Amino acid sequence: MIFLDLELKDTPGELLKALEPISSAKGNIISVIHMREERTEDGRLPVKVVIDKIDDGELSSIIDKLESIDVIVAKINEKRRKLDLDVVIIGHVVDTDVRDTIDRINEIGLVLDLDLSMPSPDVESSAKMRIVIDVEKIDELYEELDIISKEKDLLFVKSC
Repeated sequence: MIFLDLELKDTPGELLKALEPISSAKGNIISVIHMREERTEDGRLPVKVVIDKIDDGELSSIIDKLESIDVIVAKINEKRRKLDLDVVIIGHVVDTDVRDTIDRINEIGLVLDLDLSMPSPDVESSAKMRIVIDVEKIDELYEELDIISKEKDLLFVKSC
């Protein structure tokens, strides 16, 4: 059996949309646990899906299809695939081209949310980013944040 931990947007039809790639790949769904009372930090709903064993190629195809429709595949067989990181940025965040910073991070992971505080144009600003990233790319992200920090004189405070 294969155990999938998914994270879905809380909108009508999302569960059905998430199950469709499994069904299309002829995956036999054994159980679905839709945990409506729980939420991830970004407001998504956790869903546990158990399917019969399928070959690795089909599983990879299912995962690609799920991610293409904005379903986060957080774990496969209890092995964490994705991390949610909160990163606080301190400095002249806007003046140093926040769009470029986001684009560079999005080449490695995905910035899901950005909260910006800018008291006045003359004072340093701060921002909090929520980033979803593949576990195996975390070191690459940290290296890129260090490069951006040096180039733009920004301080990044990373969650673990």
